Amino acid sequence: MSFMQRLIKLASILLIFSAIGCGKDAVTDNKPTSQAVQGQASWYGPGLYGNKTTSGEILKKGTMTAAHSSLPMGTKVKVTRLDNNKSVTVVINDRKPFKQGTVIDLAHGSATALDVDNDGKTAVEIEVLD
Repeated sequence: MSFMQRLIKLASILLIFSAIGCGKDAVTDNKPTSQAVQGQASWYGPGLYGNKTTSGEILKKGTMTAAHSSLPMGTKVKVTRLDNNKSVTVVINDRKPFKQGTVIDLAHGSATALDVDNDGKTAVEIEVLD
């Protein structure tokens, strides 16, 4: 079999697999399910501005970002403060060592929007958004 014939055969196989993977059932069957998680949120920022986050972004004052121990970088998460029902959408762009019971660490902008900055930490519910 010539190189060109092998190349055509490989391209045909890849085309078939990509067509199968693009079917409606394949997309809906693999859709991740999201469950809300409750725990404590802490915050960080002052003293760390100008440092790189795990994603490579520079931490700036007022950013609506957060650190999480396992969610992929770039994941959008809705964070709701349980005692006042305020919520914000943040983007995961950092990792950090967490204290037991802490489910997310909010950048100062996110914490300010939830009034967490004055309390230090608070009970929240986090939910991954599609």
